[in-house]
Amino acid sequence: MVDEKKRLFKKEYAKELVAIARGDLKSAMFLNQPQAEGRPENIVFLAQQSVEKALKAVLVHSQVSFPLVHDLGVLVALMPEDLEPPGGFKLSELNPYATIRRYEEGVSELGKEEVEASLQAAEAVVLWAEKNIQ
Repeated sequence: MVDEKKRLFKKEYAKELVAIARGDLKSAMFLNQPQAEGRPENIVFLAQQSVEKALKAVLVHSQVSFPLVHDLGVLVALMPEDLEPPGGFKLSELNPYATIRRYEEGVSELGKEEVEASLQAAEAVVLWAEKNIQ
């Protein structure tokens, strides 16, 4: 069940959220190393999670209330006009990895290029969030 009720968090929480986003990104990058044996779906899941938390950190810092959802498009739509994240609504392509794709294996091939693109997108959004909440 999705909680559609919008919540407003204390502005100070933004720094904690962006630190968690950075940690999720580091975990994804670790799993992406050649010696690691992580599932590609898990790498992209962690990339999606880092983007989600980074977006929420900026919303918290901007004092914008938001529903507790995993849909990156919803979060991007709530951003103040002057704070569009890198990738904008294209970030929504990561949404399936926060839900159904975490529970599937081999349904569709997830190539190295897609994994790398998700990590690059996440890195850009986390850097953008860190810059915007300082």
